[in-house]
Amino acid sequence: VAADISAHFIDHVEPNGFKAQVVVMDKEACVLMKNALDKYLPKDASTIVMSMDARDPQEWRDAYGLDRDKEKKLLDRFRDPADPLQILIVTAKLLTGFDAPILQAQYLDKPLRDHTLLQAICRTNRTYPGKTHGLIVDYLGIFDDVAQAMLFDDSTITRVITNITELREQLGP
Repeated sequence: VAADISAHFIDHVEPNGFKAQVVVMDKEACVLMKNALDKYLPKDASTIVMSMDARDPQEWRDAYGLDRDKEKKLLDRFRDPADPLQILIVTAKLLTGFDAPILQAQYLDKPLRDHTLLQAICRTNRTYPGKTHGLIVDYLGIFDDVAQAMLFDDSTITRVITNITELREQLGP
């Protein structure tokens, strides 16, 4: 997966001046993904952003533990088009509420659903000069179920429209 992410990023995202986010299963997967990406990209091209606590290995806390100020500075670096930091690796943090318009691609290697999925994929949908779209690369087939849920048959649509029409008539002008 890291080889594919790296190749895709180099070919399709980086040349346009945009950045990416990789979403993985858990903290251990964050560390494994960082190590794997470092084989294909410069070490300073990616980093991990995750919450740490005393149960996490000291090695992880030393390498990736950030207080609020350090995290803010790191995220500001990510938003800076001139900064070599291009990819954030996350598991839970930054999936909702994170605003970085330069973020174009999100590589999903973690099952997400409901509002978390919707909010996560919206991270790539911020306008930015030269950006025409966000891009989600789904390694788990998350969107197979979403696509199925979006398949409406004509009778379902007709029933919804009929119910809306009846409700409008009941409520009046």
